[in-house]
Amino acid sequence: MQAIFDASVFVRGLADGQPTAGAWIDRALDDVAVVVPSLVFAEVGNALAGYVRKARLPAVDALKQLEFTVRLPRRVVGTGELAPSAFRIALDRELSVYDACYAVLSEAEDAVLVTADRILAAAVERAELL
Repeated sequence: MQAIFDASVFVRGLADGQPTAGAWIDRALDDVAVVVPSLVFAEVGNALAGYVRKARLPAVDALKQLEFTVRLPRRVVGTGELAPSAFRIALDRELSVYDACYAVLSEAEDAVLVTADRILAAAVERAELL
């Protein structure tokens, strides 16, 4: 099975310990091939930096979680490759271009999109809402 993970999967699974997100991460270590757009690393890093600033997570732990996030995906697709299609989908489906990158990737790969974002999940045919 192949899945597209957005940043919420990593943040909720690693920093928040949310069980459903954690289960998807565990599956990615076993039987799910994860594909992500390259922007996911900046999104996860930004979220983890917020946790550190709010003293919800030590910086050393946040860095370990970010490093794990960078290693987990089987394949990373550059945003330059996704941007033109993402722009069109963003306008058509009222998404941000960032979120539309995940939608484009999910549809191009015929893969389930795993996300905690209800609007993004509703914008694609195959989604698993956390």
